[in-house]
Amino acid sequence: MRSQLSSLHNQAFLNTLLFLIPLPIMLRKLVAALAWIPLLATPGKLKAQVAKEAPSLVAFPDVGVAILQPSGFEKAESFYGFQQPSTGASVMVLAIPGPFAEVTQGFTKPALAEKGMTLHSKELTQVKGQSGVKVYFSQQANGQEFLKWAVLFGDTERTKMVVATAPKTHASKLRHSLQTVLQSVEPSQMAAAPLPFEIEAVADLAQVQGVAMGNTALFTLNGTIPTATPNDPMFIVALSIGEVFVGNRKEYARRRLLETAQTEIESVQTTTPITIDELEGYELTATGKDQKSQTPLMLYQVMLFPDEGGYILMMGMVGQQQVKNYLPQFKAMAQTFQQSLN
Repeated sequence: MRSQLSSLHNQAFLNTLLFLIPLPIMLRKLVAALAWIPLLATPGKLKAQVAKEAPSLVAFPDVGVAILQPSGFEKAESFYGFQQPSTGASVMVLAIPGPFAEVTQGFTKPALAEKGMTLHSKELTQVKGQSGVKVYFSQQANGQEFLKWAVLFGDTERTKMVVATAPKTHASKLRHSLQTVLQSVEPSQMAAAPLPFEIEAVADLAQVQGVAMGNTALFTLNGTIPTATPNDPMFIVALSIGEVFVGNRKEYARRRLLETAQTEIESVQTTTPITIDELEGYELTATGKDQKSQTPLMLYQVMLFPDEGGYILMMGMVGQQQVKNYLPQFKAMAQTFQQSLN
């Protein structure tokens, strides 16, 4: 039972990451259903490096993946990968802590359907001798259909993922180029890059190593993942990717809380203005349940809104049995957040 709950919780984390993976920017908009975030301060260390061992490939050291740069695409500054603003197509590279076999269990028709996606195909593959999976899925959002092709590979500790996205209206033109990129995927040497923000872990929370999106940090009990059960604490910090129209900040923060992956929100209990690092925003608390195990949860969310646009999201989650211990810790941790100056 313990291992089953662990697997479910790790799949919930995967769905959270899927929620972070942005649909491409079209007409200066980012589809809210999957988007978390236009970059607020471009991390200087996000620059991709040409891999010495294969000049035609571009390596992303923080992720440990090298891929071809598709023709007509430019290096993205707000995530690891490439983008083509004229069409809204993108290729995103990320690393997910957790065993490959367990992480890829989250790519099922029911799991993707919960996030408004349709799984079209899933097949086994090999990436330089490592076990891999190729996935083709799509999503309807804002009146458009977006096609997504992904390659995942890894081992018993870490999973790498490359996702190519294109609006269906441009898919016939870009399909071959994007699939060629996915066929080029290779492991490369890892070298962690600093995050574009600072935050201090509290109590027994520690940063999970191996999460690589360029804008996200995950904290768990002693920095281990998968967590043992949904009762265990988890804290995520992320900067926005792409261009997000926020509008009413209070309502936007509330809506984001209600969209928390793999969670049934029962009641938003408090919504309070807050200022951290001279950034204004809202602090929210809510009660809910883990969708799979029905474990009662407490959720703590802070969303800050820089003047230049986008947002910063901090989310803490823990079982109701441990609220008295961890809610004060989540609040204290959020208060230590600072944007990096460079």
